[in-house]
Amino acid sequence: MTWDHDSLPPPFRRLPKRIQIPEILDESGAVTTTELQKSLNAMAAVNRHLGGTRSLLRHLRPLTPTSSSQELSLLDVGVGGGQVPRTIQASMEAADQPFRWIGIDRNRNALSLAAHPERGAMVQADALTLPFADDTFDVVISTLTLHHFSDEDTRLLLAESARVARQRVIMSDLERHPLHYLGARILALTWWRRDPVTRFDGPASVLRSFTPDELREIARGVAFREVRIHRHLPFRLVLDGVPG
Repeated sequence: MTWDHDSLPPPFRRLPKRIQIPEILDESGAVTTTELQKSLNAMAAVNRHLGGTRSLLRHLRPLTPTSSSQELSLLDVGVGGGQVPRTIQASMEAADQPFRWIGIDRNRNALSLAAHPERGAMVQADALTLPFADDTFDVVISTLTLHHFSDEDTRLLLAESARVARQRVIMSDLERHPLHYLGARILALTWWRRDPVTRFDGPASVLRSFTPDELREIARGVAFREVRIHRHLPFRLVLDGVPG
């Protein structure tokens, strides 16, 4: 596989079907520690400035704990460097809501680069076979994780998340849209031009992402009592499911 930015399809007017193009970070051993850290920083910036964390918080804030400890418990699937749950923790604590979390990721190197979390834990695990009992957490979240999986595996990930969640499954990801892809190509030529991993993976992520109807159709095969797909600017989708 050649990860050349110029090998990506040009911007388009009509929305193409979802493209299962491999991303560099999905390939074991494809990046150095320095490149991985730079890519994790880029993803954190995208979540911070382009609505990833904000879209999650909007759906998390109304939730209340179900355990006697009064702590809201959260599992972050595909936690990466841990920036998202740490930001959520700060927001919850500012609102006087006790909060604890566990983040899982299959990438051991990404976990090793994460700062030691307070009131949190980082675990290497597979999102498709979560190592937790049923109803372990109040809520299961993910950010920029779903698009890394095929439709079938996305359904498995959602099913596993619904199994271990007591209240909600809330997952934020990209929306595949012509203008979004154009924006990613522009960022690749400007902001990400010195980051070869994100320069390729950023636009590739848009090609691999979902439309609202596609994500809704995938979720229909999961044991949710209710599921809604919300659109957030700019080009974010949030799946909000109530486990059945």
